[in-house]
Amino acid sequence: MAPIIGHILPLALGVALSSVPIVVMVLILLSPRGRWSGLAYLIGAVVGLAGLTVLFTAVASLLPPPPSADESPLFGSIELVLGAALLLLAIIRLVRARRARRAITGSPLSALDELASLDDAPPPGATQRWMNKVTTLGPLPSLGVGFVLMLRPKNLLLTMAAGVAIAAGGEPLAPTTIAIAIFVVLGISTLAAPIIFAVSDPERTRRPLQEIHEWIDRNSAVVTTIVLLVLGTVIVGSGLARY
Repeated sequence: MAPIIGHILPLALGVALSSVPIVVMVLILLSPRGRWSGLAYLIGAVVGLAGLTVLFTAVASLLPPPPSADESPLFGSIELVLGAALLLLAIIRLVRARRARRAITGSPLSALDELASLDDAPPPGATQRWMNKVTTLGPLPSLGVGFVLMLRPKNLLLTMAAGVAIAAGGEPLAPTTIAIAIFVVLGISTLAAPIIFAVSDPERTRRPLQEIHEWIDRNSAVVTTIVLLVLGTVIVGSGLARY
């Protein structure tokens, strides 16, 4: 089971560092109905991530079993495709950032500026509208938002890769369930911890939440792109190791 955990840990980290779910969480917690809406949002995110992980693990387990624990070309090929997709997603973000900056300033970007200009959020014209909308959500809509945000392309790719890694281990039901639980708990940790603290003591957590929001506004683009590049490389390397 240890090799499975080693495969899914970086993938869970990638899910945990998704900036959009964290920003939405902060906005919900700072809203007038933040306590109950935050809990509902967390439940929706847990259900979405757990459901996807179980689904992809079950689908991957239907594939022909690998000839040995060390060699599994089919699972390796799937990981190569998923890793390449993550790398492609990172490259697309870089290209879009370059084009957007050139359209605005007419000058090329440095590599650091390209990273800094990236963002997972909607286009500037829509940003304030969706932020205002999020702060008005009640518990039931928040639950739905938490679920839907787990279906974003990056999360789907990471969860697929986790399902393939878990299924490729060929473990019985109990270890497989534990691996899925570990992935979900780690992947949701950046949402669960702030929400639990905010529910228990909303006044003390208000200032830290505002600081988190400001930090994400400044740094989420760099973090997200680096995570995509690193995880894409890790998954490609894992796929190559299965041949």
